[in-house]
Amino acid sequence: MSSTNRDLNRLTNLKLVKQQLFNHPAISRAAVARNTGLTRSTTSSLFAELDRQGFVRHLGRGQATENGGRKPELYTINTHYGYIACFNLTYDSLYVMFLYADGQEISFQQIALTNHELLQVMEIINQQLATTAAHNDTEHGLLGISFSIHAVVEDNQIVHSPYYPLHGINLQKYYQDRYHVPVKIGNEANLAAIYERDYGKQNSADNFLVLSIHRGPGIGVIANRELFTGYRGMVGELGSVKIPNRQGQVTELGDVFSSDHFLARLGQATGTTINNFTAAQQAVRQHDDATKAVLTDFATVTGQLIFNLQMLYGPEKILINSPLVENIPELGALIQAATIQCGCQVPVIIIKGAQYVSLLGAGALLIRQVLGLEDVALQFQWFRKIG
Repeated sequence: MSSTNRDLNRLTNLKLVKQQLFNHPAISRAAVARNTGLTRSTTSSLFAELDRQGFVRHLGRGQATENGGRKPELYTINTHYGYIACFNLTYDSLYVMFLYADGQEISFQQIALTNHELLQVMEIINQQLATTAAHNDTEHGLLGISFSIHAVVEDNQIVHSPYYPLHGINLQKYYQDRYHVPVKIGNEANLAAIYERDYGKQNSADNFLVLSIHRGPGIGVIANRELFTGYRGMVGELGSVKIPNRQGQVTELGDVFSSDHFLARLGQATGTTINNFTAAQQAVRQHDDATKAVLTDFATVTGQLIFNLQMLYGPEKILINSPLVENIPELGALIQAATIQCGCQVPVIIIKGAQYVSLLGAGALLIRQVLGLEDVALQFQWFRKIG
């Protein structure tokens, strides 16, 4: 075997061992060898290499074997191998999450934004990175930075940003040059789909889509467990889809199907100003005919859209990721009923924890890259309650 082939073979085997350490909270070297098909000597050699890199956490001895044999040494991934930074840039907020190398949360916060000046947002991001670096308790520190943004993204480049003018700023290049780590940028709906694939239940569907409803609609599509983005990352840009309105004119779907449009209609129905979900909840609790009509109309349109998405993409299930729907349970129930009435034949599930979902998806995508585990099955765990 040539030296090149030996090197490739060793890298492949290293990936197998890292996968086992990542996916198991406690595993012995013998079990790793058994699960991967590697010899024990090869496994020991690879363990030693990963141990030198700080990738392995030693857990001590486990249970003795049934016949009274020696207790095996147990291992897992070293949580403190390093950390990553995840940022979700929405219309009015910056969501910040730092994760350890195994995907466990270090910190989370929401920062209100008063304008759409990207340079000011970048300064806030730099402050967050500096604060966390000052309290770093990991072996390798910052491993990478990941962004979730409500925009069209292709190959980590923002093609179209509806909320934040770029002014020629290359976000990926700036942060790579400043921090010397990998930087990934993804569309919010796509990253929500990555979250469901990587943080969802084991043996989850191979083909599904996530419908995100925020200030506009978008979808993230997983086909055969791979993210499908299409030409120039344009798959899922529902907000730009042209439709006829009730006056017979052509409008964009995002103008008539969004959380803002729902809140505006609810305000008209109640004769009040409703600009947040708390006020919307209070209005819905009145249960009068006017508010009920707004909920029913929105649910009917959503049900029709979900039916059409089912016919277009053929998913095994459809998930809804929306702070609006999550905060108004009555709306979620009406949407699920409307999908059945429209003839939808796949499960429609409301995701809980909308504020975390795309951040965790961004984190999973980046962790795979920095650990060299892009194309293997990983079982991410996160202990904050989320569904």
